[in-house]
Amino acid sequence: MSANIFNKLWVIESLPQGELRTGKNLFDNELDKAKQVQQDLVVEFAEPTTKSELLDVLEKIHDEAMSGLYPMIHFECHGCEYGLGTASGELVAWDEIRDVLIKINWATKLNLMIVIAACNGAHLIKVCTKLDAAPFWAIIGPEIEVTAGHIQDSFGRFYESFFSDLDGDKAIAILNEGAEKQNRTYHFLSAAGLFSKAYRAYHDSYCVGKGGQERIEYLVTEALKNINVKKQGVTWARQQVKKGLVSNDQEFDKLRKRFFFISDYPENNERFPLFMDDIVSR
Repeated sequence: MSANIFNKLWVIESLPQGELRTGKNLFDNELDKAKQVQQDLVVEFAEPTTKSELLDVLEKIHDEAMSGLYPMIHFECHGCEYGLGTASGELVAWDEIRDVLIKINWATKLNLMIVIAACNGAHLIKVCTKLDAAPFWAIIGPEIEVTAGHIQDSFGRFYESFFSDLDGDKAIAILNEGAEKQNRTYHFLSAAGLFSKAYRAYHDSYCVGKGGQERIEYLVTEALKNINVKKQGVTWARQQVKKGLVSNDQEFDKLRKRFFFISDYPENNERFPLFMDDIVSR
């Protein structure tokens, strides 16, 4: 895990009444140690109760990012396969969270780091495997159920370690202490890893073999809905579709530039030097 840029840590907690206040405790106690080490670090605690309030907090974070205050966001909520829960019992779908995270990540020039201390938090990764835009620079989250006590203990030590020496690999190892590699509770994924996974799936499904041919035939069928194309015949339509499809290399570069906001932030071209052959050959 390499260093990225952030200068504010948001702790967002939305838990039902009566439950251990893991986020508040992290903010009140454990993060004081981190702030002593990183004296310029700004830390803010938010406690939205409803779905709309949680989304409002994320919009506020976006507005701050637009002004140059780049966040690291820590979520303390219940999670499931479909999204994050709130104290009110409402569910914020992963896709909804993903959409606003893309806005924040763009505002930070692709430097957003997400930490989800919620059961099944890594499911956010699954809905983020799309090739339109990066929703974060990196994410840390569990795929299984974790206890409040484990969250409080693990993340307190995670941040103490992380802000002491900014060694992300060492810090995430603390979250997975005692677990074999294949049984790790917490998982880390970078934007580069996310893009590679998504593109490999896309390439295998739509660019080669049976999938590639099915893609051509689909486009031919769509083209023939145009009466002028239909007059030219199926063979002509297929030839035009094949001519119109850019090479895989060109398409890959187009997708990479869009995903990493390279048109808006040219410096990201060097930050994310990914190559199609390396990705599809793995």
